[in-house]
Amino acid sequence: MSDAPVQGRRQRALIATARFVRARALWIVLAALVLATASVVYTALRIEFVTDRNALVDPEAEYNQRFLSFMKAFGDQELMLLMVGEAPGPVGNPGYNPHIPGDFTRTRMKEAAARVVERLQKRPDLFPQIVQRVPPDEFGGTRMLYLPEADLDAIATQVEDSRPVVESIARDPSFKGLLQGMRDGIEQGAGSGDDQQLKQGGEQLRRLLAEIRESLASAQESPAPGQLFAFRSSDPAIDPEGYLFLWDGRLLFVAILPKRNPGALNQVEEPLAYARAAVAEVQQDYPELAIGLTGRPVIYSDEMAASSRDMTWATIFAVVAVGLMFIFAFRSFVRPMLAVLCLVLALAWTFGATTLLIGHLNIFAMVFAVVLVGLGIDFGIHLLSHYRQGIAHGLSVREALTETYAEIGMGTVLGAVTTAAALSTAALTDFLGLAELGLICGMGIVCCLVAMLVVFPAMLVLLDSRRVGQGNPALRATMRDQDAQPAPRPAASRGARLAALLVVLLVAGGVAVSAVGIADGYVPFDYNLLDLNDPDAEGVHWEKLLIDHDQRASYAVSIRNSPEELRELSLEYDRLRGQGIVRATESMLPPNESARRAQLARIHAALPGEFADPATPGDAAGLRTAARGLQSALRQLATRGLSFEAAFADATIEAGALVELARQRPEHVDARLREVEPQFFGALVRQLRELQRDANPPPVTAETLPSVLASRYVGSGPDGETLYALYVYPAKNAWIRENAGEFNAAVLAIDPQATGVTVQIHESGSLIVDGFGKSVVYALIAILLLLLLDLRRPLAMLLALFPLFTSLSVLLGVMTLTDLSFNFANFFGVPILIGTTVDAGVYLVHAQRHGDPRRTLAQTRGACLLCGLTTLFGFGALVSASHTGIVSLGLVLVIGSVASILASYFAVPVALAWFNESGTRI
Repeated sequence: MSDAPVQGRRQRALIATARFVRARALWIVLAALVLATASVVYTALRIEFVTDRNALVDPEAEYNQRFLSFMKAFGDQELMLLMVGEAPGPVGNPGYNPHIPGDFTRTRMKEAAARVVERLQKRPDLFPQIVQRVPPDEFGGTRMLYLPEADLDAIATQVEDSRPVVESIARDPSFKGLLQGMRDGIEQGAGSGDDQQLKQGGEQLRRLLAEIRESLASAQESPAPGQLFAFRSSDPAIDPEGYLFLWDGRLLFVAILPKRNPGALNQVEEPLAYARAAVAEVQQDYPELAIGLTGRPVIYSDEMAASSRDMTWATIFAVVAVGLMFIFAFRSFVRPMLAVLCLVLALAWTFGATTLLIGHLNIFAMVFAVVLVGLGIDFGIHLLSHYRQGIAHGLSVREALTETYAEIGMGTVLGAVTTAAALSTAALTDFLGLAELGLICGMGIVCCLVAMLVVFPAMLVLLDSRRVGQGNPALRATMRDQDAQPAPRPAASRGARLAALLVVLLVAGGVAVSAVGIADGYVPFDYNLLDLNDPDAEGVHWEKLLIDHDQRASYAVSIRNSPEELRELSLEYDRLRGQGIVRATESMLPPNESARRAQLARIHAALPGEFADPATPGDAAGLRTAARGLQSALRQLATRGLSFEAAFADATIEAGALVELARQRPEHVDARLREVEPQFFGALVRQLRELQRDANPPPVTAETLPSVLASRYVGSGPDGETLYALYVYPAKNAWIRENAGEFNAAVLAIDPQATGVTVQIHESGSLIVDGFGKSVVYALIAILLLLLLDLRRPLAMLLALFPLFTSLSVLLGVMTLTDLSFNFANFFGVPILIGTTVDAGVYLVHAQRHGDPRRTLAQTRGACLLCGLTTLFGFGALVSASHTGIVSLGLVLVIGSVASILASYFAVPVALAWFNESGTRI
């Protein structure tokens, strides 16, 4: 089939469209305004925002179903973390490495955390769950199973060495019984070890005797019984009060579950704002501490806020910049503003169509407005450029529109169709976020085409009909005379040919550099989601600190139906620790439980079977006798050698001082014993009874867990069955894809049904990249088919595709030579570049096929330059964003757009001119 009939039908259809626009201009404009208003109202009432990243993945994907089932059984485990450490903190201090805090600083850290939590607890609607600490008393007698084995061994040794003291207290819980027990212990051979241990034992004894003497000599409160059996863990991260510490006690954290608003653009915006206000208020009273918030909800919320803010300003800047450039290029105001108005109408229609057909916007699809601003205005530029040219040559409005439709109508339609096809092919991928973005952008391009090819000309008709009238007869006559002469072929100057050669060399260089880089192993895709965020964000700084010391936010999880299955699975995961893949596991079951129970059995065996309740308080005479007996035993102990004498000399002096106090002030001591002894030994007996109970722990069950931990480790299945979770934490930075891949592979090899954050992100990342690759391939196939149907000549297709090839080759070359890479924020820039760069080639090829080749090609070349610049400025606004991912998207589009401008302004017109001069048919 020849071209002429086909083109004749197309031309007739375009001319019919021109007649319709001229005849119904007012009605078209009114209908467009009404439809835009209805779209805005409908969108405002019905649109929803889907910001849950899990909703962007195919719900039928097997790995996603596992994760959603886990979330349903155990609840949301993506927690906000309140972090407290010594000032200045990690924000702006990449080398932050504080000392392990002392008791005073730890107390201040707890106070600061408690004050923030107190403020958060006033808003249970925003914070349904806050885990500030895990009270040790709530473990149902199993708390000692969770202590380090070294601590249990130390406690067992201490209890065994103190058996005479404990047995004496069990018989006679009084100061007299305590002192007699100390004497019995010395006489039975207690007090051994190296010099350092002797010194510590002597100092502890001296301190206790001094506290007893001072409490009996004055009206101060009794000493704490915990000084006798201070079973403080050797791990600074384990706090006696149950506060949560990590990194050897350097950081305190509070786990907070924020209330999510699933219909909001930023799901945790309100709770995060409230929490930050509380932190700022408390921070003023603790200048020596650094208090901050992190966790995936915080990072994602900050990312959403930054990207939303940046995209809003970028859209506004793009519209303004495009409008100003439009005005400057055409040296008029009204007509360009009408084109901008039509662009706004197209955006409104797109919102309405999205709300009607999809019903929501996801976090990927929210970038469509900037895309349409950068691409949609191009149709108006070409139309106005040719329309103004016709008016300037004396044509009437009717004639100018007819000629414009004839010259660039098919190029505009094909350009819009190829762009829409390039973007819409993303809908064929399995990643819903990308698929919806592609579908919305495809609909938006069609809306822009209708706005610019129908509504904009109708506005021009209403604007120019009275002013232009029937045109300028003299100019029309001149045009007819020119048309009667043979049309000169376009010619390319030597300078233009040199510029075209430079563009070709640039393309060759880009191809060569990227080919060498990829051959050497260069991977042009960065999977690290953390790198996309604002590097100055508070949550990112704290998260990077946690990556190095405690990857609590990154985990895999296995689910089992019984604790026994969980125990067997934990042993399998323990093998991965030695391989440097797993840092730790966490479940309701204590690690190495059998060994811990054996150590607790030692403690239980060393304790008496029963403890008597404190009876009638003693008197000064009995205390004096017991103290004198202890003093005598200590003097005897000192005869074992100089080290014993040095270690217990001060304790001997304190025992003597206690003897003198009871002798000199017996009435006062009797009164103080009645006040102090019941309180002291009541607490001590309770402590020893709790130790006796905890040393014989019951089986660990869901009922023995503290309530604040139950939902984390024990869940409910779809049929009501009880499920148990085992969390596995990576040893390496799981934000890095290679590390996450290694970790997930090892976990899934043990448990193919495992899920969790690391698995979800890794699998969805693979799905996104796969969708990215497919969308590019689909877009190229769609464009090739459309160009083949329209242009039908290989040479014409190659010239039309040259701006695209230039854009992609230069972009890959720049990426190879710089740190710029594709990522989860900028990869959609490639389909955008495919759509917009092909437009320029299509317009140029069509321009030299219609009308005066020299005039039409030159006119189209200028319009393509303006289109490229508006696209460049529209997308360039993204480079000023704070969100690193959006900045990278802007850079990808700017680099690709610049390369496309060079190709469409210098190389393709020169090639077309050369082929026309040689008589080659394009």
